[in-house]
Amino acid sequence: MTEPTRTPLGLINGGFLIQQTAAGWQLGIGPDPTTLPADATAQQIVTELNERLQTDPNVQRRCVLGLASDACFFARIDQPEGVDAKDRAAMAFELERWFPLDAESMVADSWIHPASGQIAAVAIESSRYQPLVGALEQAGIEIAAIVPTSFLIARAVDDESDLRSSFELILLAPSSAESIAVDRDGVFQWKRFVDVGDELPQHHAAAGEHGLQPATMIIVGQNEVPIDPQREVIECDQSIEQLIAAGANQVLAAKWGRWPDLRRGDLAPKDPLYAVAGPLRMLALAALLAFATITGAAWFKGQRIERESHAVVEQQRDEFRQSFPDRRVPVMLMRTVRSEHNQMLGSRGRDDSIQLPTPATTVLRDLIIGLEHAQKIGQARYRLIEIEVTDGTCSLTVRAQDARQIGSIAKSLETVGFTVTPPASEQIDPSKDEPLATYQSTILAVWTGNRADDEPGDDS
Repeated sequence: MTEPTRTPLGLINGGFLIQQTAAGWQLGIGPDPTTLPADATAQQIVTELNERLQTDPNVQRRCVLGLASDACFFARIDQPEGVDAKDRAAMAFELERWFPLDAESMVADSWIHPASGQIAAVAIESSRYQPLVGALEQAGIEIAAIVPTSFLIARAVDDESDLRSSFELILLAPSSAESIAVDRDGVFQWKRFVDVGDELPQHHAAAGEHGLQPATMIIVGQNEVPIDPQREVIECDQSIEQLIAAGANQVLAAKWGRWPDLRRGDLAPKDPLYAVAGPLRMLALAALLAFATITGAAWFKGQRIERESHAVVEQQRDEFRQSFPDRRVPVMLMRTVRSEHNQMLGSRGRDDSIQLPTPATTVLRDLIIGLEHAQKIGQARYRLIEIEVTDGTCSLTVRAQDARQIGSIAKSLETVGFTVTPPASEQIDPSKDEPLATYQSTILAVWTGNRADDEPGDDS
């Protein structure tokens, strides 16, 4: 069956592609790619790129480095015991057993396939690409990612197919073929075949025996390939070039996701912030302009405040000359003005004078009058324990034979000008000093000086 026809993909957006092929290097800038021989030096490639970029200034100086399949190594292994799969340095030494490369001379990216629990890894020889990577960085060209070109195709097909299950992608070339198994977690199998008619059926038979054969096969390219009638077969109507461009667009648009990237290790950027150097420079420039603007505004405002302050001082000096024409304007003008103001207030006799405390003798006199009045009208017998007078507030501790006599004392104090808080009495048990039961209370009274109408006569 054939997938529905889709709109052909356009050119690469946001940069360009440097693709390593069997014939050499292909520079995908604009509609007409440029091809250089396989033995072209890094400087020759960069020189050609600069010439092409000058003729097309709209192309950004960002690229994807696509590697040939025969320059990459792929393996799927069981998770080794005692080795953390996330530790890339440890995994590099573990991959020495599977790749014909030393850990120091390889750049590898590995990931865990959740469905099988195995580790998939892809690696390249770092020294083969270090000159080109270094020359591109010196020329100011950002390398967004270093990936096998076949993975660019697989990423584009995965994005276009909308398949929720895994699939096997068959890439057909005139003299070879590749099988890439992809699911929602990315690539979990990758093989390259020289004898398509013999090796590909054997691979499918082995994958079927182990239950690792996806139910869907997608074919890209033109070649005779044995078709498995038991699986769904989709012939992609897009060319390999269109799919490569689509995959590069995924990388340049920061949509590559968890797919492998060999831009690490010896091939990692020398400047970790190179990718955002341009925005950072713009941010620094914006911050500098903002600082200059704030500084200028602060200086302008300071100058205006200084002018206004000078005008106010001159106005104050003029007012002082008018008010005191026979005096010289002092240096400390405001201090002199405040001093004169205080002297004038003192000479006028202000109403808000300091309140003096209430004399204790006056309060004590009325207190004694109230106590005598309590003896006359209530036959009260009591003993004073303590008297304390503070600024018109009197605290009187008395002891009487009856609690009602304490109430008579409080009422009598109210008649002579006290405001009395209702007293509470406490019964005191008989003792050696007091053979009878008594009641003791502390009466709080505030002297107001306003006697009631039923106050006793004035003894004076």
